[in-house]
Amino acid sequence: MDFSEGGFDADDLWRKLSVINPLDAIVTYGSGLENQPELLEKISRHFSLLGNTPDVVARIKDPRRFFSLLDKLDIAYPDTRLNEPAEMAGWLVKETGGSGGTHIRLWDGVPGGYYQRQMDGLPASVLFLADGKNIEVVGYNEQWLAPVPGKPFRYGGAVGNANFSSDIKASMVEAARKVVVATSLRGLNSMDFLLMPERALVLEVNPRLSASFALYDTPNLFERHLQACRGKLMPLSERAAGSKAHLIYYTSYDVVATDGVKWPEWTADLPPAGTMCKAGEPVCTVLAQAHDARGAKELAFARAHQINAQLQPYFE
Repeated sequence: MDFSEGGFDADDLWRKLSVINPLDAIVTYGSGLENQPELLEKISRHFSLLGNTPDVVARIKDPRRFFSLLDKLDIAYPDTRLNEPAEMAGWLVKETGGSGGTHIRLWDGVPGGYYQRQMDGLPASVLFLADGKNIEVVGYNEQWLAPVPGKPFRYGGAVGNANFSSDIKASMVEAARKVVVATSLRGLNSMDFLLMPERALVLEVNPRLSASFALYDTPNLFERHLQACRGKLMPLSERAAGSKAHLIYYTSYDVVATDGVKWPEWTADLPPAGTMCKAGEPVCTVLAQAHDARGAKELAFARAHQINAQLQPYFE
């Protein structure tokens, strides 16, 4: 699939969908469409779309409407403005509908989508199923960054079943439930937070399948997503044991993925043989699992170092 401006290339995606008989297909979606509501609307007119409607997605991803909603619901979030602040220091610029953290930068005077106060805290999220009225929490995730010059907030990875305090978890659930009731969110969604010592500040909602989906072995989770999209919320009686982590391995050098690379079984999203990965680009995803979140995260980073050493002979 081709990409353009941080999302799917609309023409390329539509060409691929156009060969599918709408009577034989149900379409659900993940990231890449938030910044193209018109494409999502087009898909919904031709296919049976299981997921949040284009109107709901547009409302959630429009900063003016979303942060106004948080105010009405009395949900805390970092100081956010639509107009340029008087001073550049201490402010971030975020682009509407962006994902993966590459759309976030320190404000340097170049206008952007909206502006948010830079704050220290722990990036986190809650993954939940919703039927438009209620939610079922799948799990709580700790996230981390993989900063590089020009992309200081690039997504680095996440670990599931994170060990947050009961108060923090409760505040995350309350925020998610309020937004679901107010917007009629359905299916599997995630809400991103910045965790402070005593409170959780909402950053955004991802109204679609999230990458954290893969961090949980919840039985029939995709089927539960489809049923929740139809308005049927299936209670989660079983909780996944232990923790899973995924880490995006970005190369620091140009590297060619040749047939000589022996990829370990705990890697995914592998580049085809012969692919040139430029410095700073993602090469693969590193997977790890342990009895708790700390162990899974440490194992993921250790394995990333192993991949780096293994690829050194192919660096250019």
